[in-house]
Amino acid sequence: MLRLSLRSKTIFGVAAIEGILLIAMVFSAIHFFAKTANSDLQKRANTTARLFATMAEDAVLSYDLASLDTFVNDIMENPDIRYARVLNTQGDIFAQAGHEKDLQKLFREDSNLEGVDDGIYDTFALIEEGEEVYARVEVGIGITGLNENLLTIKKWLSTLAATEMLLVALFSYLLGSYLTRQLSLLTVAANKVKQAIGSGDFSHTKVDITSKDEISDVALNFNLLIDELQAKAQQTQEYQAELESFNQSLEQKVEQRTAELVTKHKQLQRVNINLKETQQQLVQNEKLVSMGQLAAGLAHEVNNPIGFVCSNLETLKNYVGTYDQLLILINQAMSAEDETVKNKLQTDIQSIIIDQDMQFVSEDMDVLLSDMEEGLQRVTDIVQNMSVFARVDSDHKQLFDINDCIRSTYKMVEKQISEKAELRLELSDLPHVEINVGKMNQVFTNLLINAAQAMDNIEKGSILISSRVVDKQILIYVTDTACGIEPSALKKVFDPFYTTKKEGEGTGLGLAISYDIIKEHNGDLAVSSELGKGSQFTISLPLTNAVLH
Repeated sequence: MLRLSLRSKTIFGVAAIEGILLIAMVFSAIHFFAKTANSDLQKRANTTARLFATMAEDAVLSYDLASLDTFVNDIMENPDIRYARVLNTQGDIFAQAGHEKDLQKLFREDSNLEGVDDGIYDTFALIEEGEEVYARVEVGIGITGLNENLLTIKKWLSTLAATEMLLVALFSYLLGSYLTRQLSLLTVAANKVKQAIGSGDFSHTKVDITSKDEISDVALNFNLLIDELQAKAQQTQEYQAELESFNQSLEQKVEQRTAELVTKHKQLQRVNINLKETQQQLVQNEKLVSMGQLAAGLAHEVNNPIGFVCSNLETLKNYVGTYDQLLILINQAMSAEDETVKNKLQTDIQSIIIDQDMQFVSEDMDVLLSDMEEGLQRVTDIVQNMSVFARVDSDHKQLFDINDCIRSTYKMVEKQISEKAELRLELSDLPHVEINVGKMNQVFTNLLINAAQAMDNIEKGSILISSRVVDKQILIYVTDTACGIEPSALKKVFDPFYTTKKEGEGTGLGLAISYDIIKEHNGDLAVSSELGKGSQFTISLPLTNAVLH
């Protein structure tokens, strides 16, 4: 049976575990990137086709070929659009543009990235009014760049995995060498003790202690035992047999003690791993709680503009129907040869214009479109602010204006807090400093929501956020007029799991996480409070790597 040394077992064991994890990570990452790229491509293709169809709809309905040519050429300005065309329901081409060979090939709709075999993702959208289809648009998007990016990611991940394996092998080799070297010293010393038992001279059997760990503790105990053996050996020869027996028992105790120490060390490692995993899970739960609190207010914020956009769309549909009716009558009047029929149609047209108040309709359409644009812009602003909060888990830092963090957080929580307190800003001009934007937003969110929750038992109060530069430090104050904090609780507010809220209303981690985030930025988070008047949280950050703007 092949006998492996402890060093070999350490190297092979660690390398095997790391190899399995790296292979799983590489395949998972490649699958994730491919799936994300496929989803983004499908969304972009569908959006491009629908936008193209919307742009061309009026021109198709009015048979305006010049406008269709303009729309086709406009969409071809996108660098990865290979071709674009507009066809009627019989397949006749109204307008087209693109590479000649791409226009000549037979159109075949693609549903995913893996099914594309010609380097072009083909998609289409219908131009329809009501339930009747008038035409369709076809768009081809080149995916060469996307495939090259995916190949680059695969190569990069493979290189990273190979480099990691080499580093793990080197670390395993060094660790195994270190452990076996320390154990070899103990083995040599034990052999010397055995040889010295007969003579009683143990002066050259001590182990040199060069480290501070469990093995060094064993070595220290070993040396103490040798001193005791030396003292016993200097006594009478009649105790020699007892000393030999005692030496054997000591060796057994040393081995037993070593085994116990190794077992306890493994137990401590498992406990530390479990504690870290639990801590990470609790931190993540607290982040999800913050995001959930924000989502509750954002749902109302998004529903309001979406609601009146839908209402305006219904009105616009009615207006378009009126215009369609007029257009039909105008076309009939233009093509009529009988003067009596033509005069009657003109009378009907004039009657509709007066009855429907077409001048008001035209003016109202501009107002409706303007309101819809404003509502959609509000939704866009909300989504942009929310995207900043999605970066909480990132460790990336960048030069950023902290006032912008405060403003984005203000917009996210304003509606949620406005029912309990008036939220005000007094921000001074600040230099840009290196911060983690997502994590700083989480700090401001925790402080503002805590301040609002502290006002549950009082009439509507106020919360003031102010910022300024003092003595080469950026100071941010969050001041509220709530009920205040008990003096005995001030020293505990930043302790994990400490909370004065009712059970089920808080985890006691919000302020603890905020405190750790500020410490990560080499800053400080302090609190002062007075019962019945309110509290003030002060964030101080050093002007390290600051840039004026």
